[in-house]
This record gives sequence, structure tokens and C-alpha cells, in this order.
Amino acid sequence: MATSTVLPEGLSSSTVLLVLTLGYVYFLAWTFGETKKIPPNAKLVKIPSFSRWTVLPAQSKYYADIVRAPDKHLSSQQAVNEFLQAELTLHTDEIGDNIQIPVIVNTLNRSLGDLVPLVHDEAVLAFDEAFPFDDSEGKSEDGWKSFKISRPIMSIVGRVSNRILVGLPLCRNETYINTNIDFAVEVVVMSHVLLAVPAFIRNFVNKLISPIPKRVKQSTAFIQPLIDERKEKEETFGEGYEKPFDFLSWLMDTARKYNKPDRDVILRMMSTNFGSIHTTSLTFTNAMLTLLAHPQYIEPIREECDRCVQEEGWTKAAMDKMVFLDSFMKESQRVDVVAAILGNRLAISDFTLKLSSDGDTSTDSSSSEGVFIPKGTMIAANLVDAHFDKDVWSGKDPDTFDPYRFMKIQKETGRQWVITTTSPNILTFGHGRHACPGRYLAAQEMKLMMAYLVMKYDMKLPGSEKAAPQRPRNLWIGNNSMPDPRVKVLLKRRSEASSGRL
Repeated sequence: MATSTVLPEGLSSSTVLLVLTLGYVYFLAWTFGETKKIPPNAKLVKIPSFSRWTVLPAQSKYYADIVRAPDKHLSSQQAVNEFLQAELTLHTDEIGDNIQIPVIVNTLNRSLGDLVPLVHDEAVLAFDEAFPFDDSEGKSEDGWKSFKISRPIMSIVGRVSNRILVGLPLCRNETYINTNIDFAVEVVVMSHVLLAVPAFIRNFVNKLISPIPKRVKQSTAFIQPLIDERKEKEETFGEGYEKPFDFLSWLMDTARKYNKPDRDVILRMMSTNFGSIHTTSLTFTNAMLTLLAHPQYIEPIREECDRCVQEEGWTKAAMDKMVFLDSFMKESQRVDVVAAILGNRLAISDFTLKLSSDGDTSTDSSSSEGVFIPKGTMIAANLVDAHFDKDVWSGKDPDTFDPYRFMKIQKETGRQWVITTTSPNILTFGHGRHACPGRYLAAQEMKLMMAYLVMKYDMKLPGSEKAAPQRPRNLWIGNNSMPDPRVKVLLKRRSEASSGRL
């Protein structure tokens, strides 16, 4: 399997490091000395981030008021454009109208019952190819084999996602999947590189070193023939043409409705792949490593998954019944943060932000305090504070990993707390009206992948037979946290895995 380029082609790691270092020095040159202690009555604070100051709520409860602010004042899209340099990396100058969002919300999410069996069908082959056992290289006499998991997990996520996005046979084309994986990595890398240099030269730097135009050409070479073929069949068979049941078909219909060119469809497919592969891979890999660090929970999860699949097959109904697996992965979302700051909003006009005294979003705004927010202010959530807030998780020890946490909360409160639930204190998928619209499919994919993993394989961390397993530490790159791509795990195919349930 091809390895990720990780860094933009033609740019050495030392050059990238130099650019990032110079950019950070440039930023510190005008921010040094401005940081002050937080007053005890503060509701908002500003902190230096990689390329600018960011305003955070001093307490996580106030983020609820931030996400309720009107888009005409606080823009999620403009914030994405800045911190991902999305006009240059994701071409939001062309596709920033987000007309694909209703397709995800109204068509894709409502089709999950039909899509989950397709995800399983693809996962079976994807796991076999990502973790091969046919050769004896690296395999012990008792069947254990060591694998780096970062790239294989991305490959599996890429395949199962694209079974829904473009369908067969393209979802099984290794070069196409690797193109999307490389694109997902390069968007993040290039956003850091571009933020590290002054704004007035970002366009020049992007044209000089960005590998993304090449990725667009590569994706076009795969998707354009598919679009042409489908258009030709539609013209030939008319109303008798049965369109493929995938996201590409729905995007083509949307493009026709808004008179968009084929390039628009291709760029939206790439953007959707970025969202699918990047966050889903990080979240799943985090959960897998956390499970291996708490091996006492493998068997309870395995038993639940096996029972649900026996009752419902590999369906959405089975995934919905896996309540312990859901609680485990939700707790991993809480503990294994993917960033220190998330949920950004950019002030596109001067306005007064109403902050309720207790963070209660139902509070009448007339009784709320107002804080003046100047145009150009970046506001975000402190993910670490939100996910470990001792006031919110009072009596539940937020510093301790508890896979039963959300099952207990549901039982105590009667409120649904599942992997897709968002709140000001669970922000992996965002919160409010701009929460990730694709999280429902991502959750089904991750739960199905984890269920298949524990049912087909025994697994452990290297050295865990000699000492209590310790979760491998994540890497921090700027504001972002990610599993160390060098981490290896030991897998062994289970003898029970030959059952028809897989």
C-alpha cells in the first residue's frame, strides 16, 4: 500500500519546519507581552493561537450563547475559510455556498438504513486488505502480527465512505483512495504552512508549493469519466435510467438544479472526502487505542456486538442496539480530544454578544449581559476545558475514562446521549446549527468498523503481556491532536471469525 506524502510534494520537512518556525516568530513579534492573568469575573478571554488571537469563553457554559449568535454576526464559514485557509485548500471561493449540505441532511442521512449494509460489505474486504495475514512476514508462531494502524485505518475509512460517495467499483481503486487520503492530509498541512506566513504572500506561497492542484487533477481523472458515463446513460435511457444509489448521483442532481459545472461536483466530492476521512479516522483510531489501553472492555463490547448482529444482521438497527459500544466511543470522544480549540466563529460585523449569567440557553436575552465583539474577532470553544469541566461532570470524575458514563447519564436524566449528540461540553462534532451534518453516517461507519474489528480479531498493544498496557500518547501539532502514526498494534484473527455473522 502506498504511503502518504504527509508533506506537500517538492517541499522537504526541514523547509516546512523553517516556514512554520518563521511564521510563529513573526506572530510572536507582535503579540509578545500582551498575555495577562484572567480576572475572576471574566466571561471571555483572548489567547494567542498559531497566527492570531482567539477569544474563548472563560467557562464552557458560555459557548452555548456563542453558537446561538446569528450568522450575520458570527460566521462559521468565514472561520473555516481562515483556519483551514479553505479558499486555497478546499476551494470555498467556488463551493462556499454549501449547497451540498441539504443533500447530506435530507437525502444521505435519511438513507442510512439502506446504506449501512453497503458499509459492512465494503468493510469486510477493506479490513482484509488493510491487515493482511496471508504472508508469514512479521507473524509470530501463535498467529499474532504487528501492524502500524494509522494509514490502514484511513484506507478503510476512505473505502467504506466512498462506497457511499461514489459506489462500486471506484471505491475499491487504491490509487483513488490514496489520492483522497493524501488530499485530506495535505489540506491540514497546507493550512498550517499558509497561516505561518503573512497574509499578503499566502497566494504566492500556495501557488509555489501546494500539492492540492495536482490532487484536483487526479480526482478529476477518476470522477469526470464517471460523471460523463452517467450523463450519457441518462440521455440514452431517459426516465428508464436507474441512477446509482450514491452521493455522486445526488450531487449531480443538485448541480443540475443550480446550473453548476462538473468541476463543482468534483470539488464538492473532494471536500466531502476530506471531512469523511480526516475526522472519522482520527476519532476511530483514538477509540481503538483507548480500547487497547483498557482491554477489560474488549469482551463486553464483543459480546454486545455479536448479540446485536445475531438479532439484526449488519444493519442500522443492529448498530443502534450497541449501546455500550456507543457509550464507549462517546467517552473516547470526550477524553481523546482532537484539538485544543474547536468550533470557531469569525465576527463579520461589530455586535454585542449576549451571555446569559448561568449559561442557560433558554434565558431571556434581556436578562443577559452584553459583551462588545469587534469585527474580525475569532471566537472558539476551549475543547479541553469543555470536555473536562468539573462543574458539568460533577461527581463523575471527568479526569477518569468511564465507558459507562453516557449510559449512566441517559438512565439518570432520561436524555439521549449517543455518539452523535452534541452539547457545549461535547464538541468533537461541533455544536448548534453548524454541527457536522455528516456525523450520523460517520457514527454508523465507526460503530460498524469497531464491531467488525473486535469480532474478527484479537488485539493488544505490544508489551501488554508483560505489563499493564499504556495508551500511546497522541502527537500535538499546533492546536491539533492526532494519534502517533508510528504506533503499532498486534492483531490475530479469531477462530470464531469464520462464522457467518461476519
